[in-house]
Amino acid sequence: MSLCRVTLLIACVWVFLPSTPAVAQEGLPDPRMEGLGPAQRLEALLDRVRIEQGKVESLQADFVQLKESSMLLEPLESRGEIAFSAPDKVRWEYEIPNPISILIVDAEMTTWYRDIEQAERISVGRQSQRVIQYLGVGSSMDDLLDYFILTLTVPLDESDPYVFELAPRFDKVAKRVQGMTIWVDPELFLPLRLRYLESDGDVTDIRFDRLRVNEGVPDEHFELEIPATVEIRIVEADRAGRVQ
Repeated sequence: MSLCRVTLLIACVWVFLPSTPAVAQEGLPDPRMEGLGPAQRLEALLDRVRIEQGKVESLQADFVQLKESSMLLEPLESRGEIAFSAPDKVRWEYEIPNPISILIVDAEMTTWYRDIEQAERISVGRQSQRVIQYLGVGSSMDDLLDYFILTLTVPLDESDPYVFELAPRFDKVAKRVQGMTIWVDPELFLPLRLRYLESDGDVTDIRFDRLRVNEGVPDEHFELEIPATVEIRIVEADRAGRVQ
């Protein structure tokens, strides 16, 4: 799987918001409220996620990504940092094993492969907000509910994360992904971890640590100073946002 595809897997983290308000406690939906049925509890949690996401103006986190594949002798571990500033700035930094920078600002996405001194730049145009959502900080989640059956597990220990299991509704979806698991922080109501099982059995597992919400990210962090010696390839995309 390409790095861009791995990055866009974060779509699965935040693409399943409902549109109906849930039962509220003290003005906020409470998924642990007594007397809720399974469907109401799920709806309350999704509504709370939407509310908390709407408050996010900036976000930073460390991440650990594990990739398991029949093509690999052992799982491949990558580490790095992610930063977001509303409404449309995102930067992913893969630090190990291969240093790679992915930057989205306005309607342009740049991927810089630092170790091989190459870079790619693509104009995502009106797709930029959807890409931002796919990177885990958007607020439109209805799409996944159209394609996946979602099951919620509420842990007995209130300090443990909520767990979503997603199973494909249709065969055409199952041809690409067998299922996903999403862990949601019980206090921040933001993603802590994503596990993605592809149709070929490959697994991508991403865990977020040290989430810093609304602490501010300097504008200069969303600038890439690519040396003149680095070749920048311009990549075209069709109207659907697919790379040519």
